[in-house]
Amino acid sequence: MPTAFAIAALGCGGESELKPARIKMPYEPLYERFEVLGSDGARLGVEFIRSGFLAQGDRPELFFFRINGEEAVVGLSGASLARFEHGRSRLSREQKIDVAGRWLKRQMEAGMPLNSGSLYIQDDELEYLASELDITE
Repeated sequence: MPTAFAIAALGCGGESELKPARIKMPYEPLYERFEVLGSDGARLGVEFIRSGFLAQGDRPELFFFRINGEEAVVGLSGASLARFEHGRSRLSREQKIDVAGRWLKRQMEAGMPLNSGSLYIQDDELEYLASELDITE
């Protein structure tokens, strides 16, 4: 009998049906190291360096990336993250890095300045990025 299937009893009559078992696969990060085509057409290498958080305000999480030797910081609102995770499982470190990396890539492709105004993720952006990355549970 295949191991990727579980048998579910249907009740009376003793009939059964094969249903795919839900197998939890480890999350594979996509945005720890990537390339982006800048608005000027130049190809830039981007690499995640480290993360941290601010212990004031809504306690945003910070994700530091190196872009061709320069550093950029993407902020993720702590309050927005708490609202997003309410009723869901908590995002893993790798998932948060991917959310931040995806946002950084999008902003760079759009030619946005790499400053706190354009690199801070809040409610709507977080929902959209999580959906885009298929982080919905």
